[in-house]
Amino acid sequence: MKKMFVTDLDGTLFTDDKKIDDVDIDSLEQLGNMGVVRVFATGRSLYSLQQAVGKLGFSPLCSSITDGDKASSGGGKLLPVDYVIFSTGAGIMDCRKLHMECKEESIIQKYSLEPQHVESIADYFDLLKLDYMIHRPVPDTPYCIYREHSERRNPDFTSRIKLYRDFSTQINCTGAVRDFGAATELLTIVPAEQGHQIADMIERSLPEFSVIRATSPLDGSSLWIEVFNRSVSKSQAISWLSDKLGIARQYVASIGNDYNDLDMLNWSGQGFVVKNAPQAFKERFTEVASNNECGVSQAIGRLL
Repeated sequence: MKKMFVTDLDGTLFTDDKKIDDVDIDSLEQLGNMGVVRVFATGRSLYSLQQAVGKLGFSPLCSSITDGDKASSGGGKLLPVDYVIFSTGAGIMDCRKLHMECKEESIIQKYSLEPQHVESIADYFDLLKLDYMIHRPVPDTPYCIYREHSERRNPDFTSRIKLYRDFSTQINCTGAVRDFGAATELLTIVPAEQGHQIADMIERSLPEFSVIRATSPLDGSSLWIEVFNRSVSKSQAISWLSDKLGIARQYVASIGNDYNDLDMLNWSGQGFVVKNAPQAFKERFTEVASNNECGVSQAIGRLL
């Protein structure tokens, strides 16, 4: 019987210092040797994931950057993963071609927002005076425009702008996104004390879209609120992939730590959470060790 194991990255497989323990690497390799399909499901864009794994000495998963900025597949060992769900499910990539030159067909599924939806969501964010970024469709996700509303101090948003400074353009007025076109997502970053209240408001006001919230991987407290095509979420991506591979839902196990993992954990046949997850998560799913103590390996051990 075919099985699938899905792991979140930040706060789950990645330690707090953004590394992957060798014990977890060995456990994932063991799964592969047993024929279990291994999936990374991350809120990171493909570009952001490339940067993270490159720093760890692994070969970049794929080049998502145009204009000749190609990533080399020869610069490191391969990650023990078969598929990557990135941008919270806006894209899915087949990583079994890691040894090959990156090709567009390695991205096997992708979703985006229509231009008129991008404009209407941006108008709503402007109405709320939120700081936001708009990212271009997969595979050009790093390229973005952004708007800051100077009335509030938002250091986490400023930090993210710095990460994308080579790809971003600032806009300064309402309606400036009219000619932007389609987009992967609109992302607003809200300080922790207001985060969930604003996320609830956005969910109520934009019911036709997928609104995903996650704790910031930068400062660990601000809330990132992302608006996607309604078909985007980790659970929908896993469901699509398991159908494609002929794997029944009850044979899919997942592990996570944050709000954007909740739908994935609920959907999976078996859900694990690391010790550093919110208390409410640990009361609903099987708790294992923290991300700094090889919680992923502990979950794999229980499965095996």
